[in-house]
Amino acid sequence: MELRGDFKSYTEILDLLQIITMGKKSGEVNLRSDGESITIFFKDGKAIDFTSNVPPLQHLRERAATGEIPLEEAINFLLHHVSLWDRGKFLFLEKPVSYEGIGSADTLNVMMNFTKEEDELPEEVKKAIKENKKFTLSEEAELPITITQEGWKLLVSVCKGIPIWDALLRVGTSFSEDTNTLSILLKHKLIKEKEAEEGVETYKQKKEEGAPTTFVPQEKLERIRELLVETMGPMGEFLIEETLEEMELNQLPTDLVPRFIDTILDKIPDTCLIDGEKCRDRLKEQFGQILKGGSDEA
Repeated sequence: MELRGDFKSYTEILDLLQIITMGKKSGEVNLRSDGESITIFFKDGKAIDFTSNVPPLQHLRERAATGEIPLEEAINFLLHHVSLWDRGKFLFLEKPVSYEGIGSADTLNVMMNFTKEEDELPEEVKKAIKENKKFTLSEEAELPITITQEGWKLLVSVCKGIPIWDALLRVGTSFSEDTNTLSILLKHKLIKEKEAEEGVETYKQKKEEGAPTTFVPQEKLERIRELLVETMGPMGEFLIEETLEEMELNQLPTDLVPRFIDTILDKIPDTCLIDGEKCRDRLKEQFGQILKGGSDEA
């Protein structure tokens, strides 16, 4: 059995998942929109695993695999991510699945919770998530305010400059509770929307106006990655993606290279030394040499 088509609303995806759940079907569902891809694996109507090319969703999957977050809640977050899409394509391939996966989620229960949460989500919170806004601490906070330990993790992530939806995927444990925390933070003015940084806004404006944009070639970024791993070990492997994600970019425009270098260097601890010299100082010079000149036309 194969089902494929386009969808303009998450309700159409819920209909598809209901067919799989009620029919106790096995196979995989692939959902795609604007370059983003999510694949959910089913066995006898229950979700057992998922993959994605979206970095925060990849992190979410790792958290589910280690037991940090239940698979049911991870699938719930996935559905909320799909609800942010304006349109997309789906493909369901029914086939035997011998793979045990990372758990077993009652998909019908997940869909019921998801629908309830979508209906009850405050408009201010929904807009913040939809636009993946960045926040910072506000001077106008109405104190005192009490938040949970999980809420504190969310607040810390937000203060680090991580966009709100990315932060929820990285540290959230319950969509319902986490969005309630976000609602409280906004209501008590503990956080405020962070002003857009000029470099990114200029790039976005140029893109909207159709002006030509040049990007740093991938091979240069790979040389940066090699240097980071050589200097810092495994923790340097994902710093490039993490930095681009914080800058809300998929590729690195050449006119944002200085800001990219400063941002990635800020992630390197002061304790990192090379022959008694701070890693930051050594790497800044090396990054500049690698990224100087050369580009790909957009």
